[in-house]
Amino acid sequence: MTNGNSSFNTLPGNPAPDFRLQDQEGNWVALSELTAKNALILVFYPGDFSMVCTKQLCAYQDKYEEFKNFGFQIAGISPNDIKSHQDFRNKYQFAFPLLSDPKKTIFKAFGVVSLFMLGGTSRAVFILSAQGPRKTQNQILYRYIEPTTLTHRRPDELLYIIQNLKKTGVF
Repeated sequence: MTNGNSSFNTLPGNPAPDFRLQDQEGNWVALSELTAKNALILVFYPGDFSMVCTKQLCAYQDKYEEFKNFGFQIAGISPNDIKSHQDFRNKYQFAFPLLSDPKKTIFKAFGVVSLFMLGGTSRAVFILSAQGPRKTQNQILYRYIEPTTLTHRRPDELLYIIQNLKKTGVF
């Protein structure tokens, strides 16, 4: 489920496109559930078990407690199917959910599909606010779409960004 607008503006300050996807266990998870209590680091990645994706998600897992201490949780999204996510998560013991977007609907809604790679997925990180007390839609606080699939935001970079967002009172 998205907001139905394929040209949705996903710049910081705007509401994030809503969605509902299946996690690695086949459970349906909505964005509103992920952000009901905490802000969210939403990680778009091209595929399970690839070298860069594995390195990226393992690095986020290594700093997971620090992200939690700042009031954030993490969720990964890739086009891989549920079984692949289950195997990937089990092998690396990720504490966060991996969501399946096989038709790349949410990738497109967030603008994370590369024109240069003929519709291939890009790597991106979005930081979203927790839902407001009136259940308002989540605000995009930060977004970074990688110029290449070979690079990713390091956890220390994200922690620095989170610290600055807190200092400036953005959340």
